[in-house]
Amino acid sequence: MSDDNQRLQPRVVSTEDGETIKPFGLEMKVLLSTEDTGGSFSALYVVHQPGEGPPPHVHYNQEEYFFVLEGTYEMTVGDVTQTAGPGTMVFIPPHTVHSFKNIGDTPAKQLDWTLPGGQDRYFCEIDTMGKGGAGFGPEMMERIKETNTRFDTHFPE
Repeated sequence: MSDDNQRLQPRVVSTEDGETIKPFGLEMKVLLSTEDTGGSFSALYVVHQPGEGPPPHVHYNQEEYFFVLEGTYEMTVGDVTQTAGPGTMVFIPPHTVHSFKNIGDTPAKQLDWTLPGGQDRYFCEIDTMGKGGAGFGPEMMERIKETNTRFDTHFPE
């Protein structure tokens, strides 16, 4: 067993206990950080208001899992687009373009796991940028592009 794994601590985390962040104005909670899991994964609780969701994007070095808790999403994974409601699990392998959107009239909620960890760090960094109050002008967009690249989040042209 590695030294990192020997230092891992058991955790029980509720959505009320998670660290609250608001990247891109989204309501998120970091349930398990990359550090909590020794780098193996990170887990986020995410609330999307009606119409919210990211544009098509791809990760080359990570896989992602979504589990829908509430609401209705339109999920596009590769060439497949379908409606996903509560109880739906979605797997996104590396190199797979994907997007999703809350298509319901009420907030939709999902759990988001990323393997290996790191997605929590990405969203925490975007959250910190947003707290600077600079808005999304050209300078901020350049910072976001650099952060996207550093955290393996790529948006096809």
